[in-house]
Amino acid sequence: MKRFSLICTLALAFLFTACGDDSSSSVGGGGSGDKGSEYNPDAGTVKDLRDGQTYATVNIGGRVWMAENLNYETETSVVFPEYDGKSHEKYGRLYAWEDAMDACPRSWRLPGEDDWNDLVAAAGDSATAGTKLKATRDWDKDKKDYVVGTDDFGFAALPAAVSHVNTNGVRSFSNNGAFFWTATEKNDVKALMFVMHYEKESVESGAFPKDTWLSVRCIKD
Repeated sequence: MKRFSLICTLALAFLFTACGDDSSSSVGGGGSGDKGSEYNPDAGTVKDLRDGQTYATVNIGGRVWMAENLNYETETSVVFPEYDGKSHEKYGRLYAWEDAMDACPRSWRLPGEDDWNDLVAAAGDSATAGTKLKATRDWDKDKKDYVVGTDDFGFAALPAAVSHVNTNGVRSFSNNGAFFWTATEKNDVKALMFVMHYEKESVESGAFPKDTWLSVRCIKD
């Protein structure tokens, strides 16, 4: 009888150990990787626990956005080749759409078309929102017709370039403004993006091939 009680006791101990608390530093759901994020609303920052990087955040129209481009390194993300290979420290990384869909840390996500439309509406309208959402630096490029940002809301959009790979497998970069992926799929080969051009005050949108590499701004779930 004592032997049976001992066996039951050991079995119960094992069961509680196996089914007990397995909590970790992960916060929220969604995104890639096993680790989450730490959002500090007082400081206006979020820390990506996957790699320890901290991003500024901003609340615009009742939604919390990252105020910097995502710089989480995935297997297929790329870096604009300037500033001695350290452009990612300033502009973040560029992602193909499939990668962008899962690049944000947990508790954050790639914003959809409605999120971007709400952002643009909060900044006024699409005709002038680009100027108000652009950073106050890096938009002149010594050309008089370029529209420098006023960054009225702290979104601090920067011209981080676009990347393509041609049919011969050769990668190229073009720096025509700030291009951001959305989570809104248009069809099997294209998804919606929003763009702010050097020479325009507006924010525009359009469908781009999913195998184009663009910037990512994450929004809090």
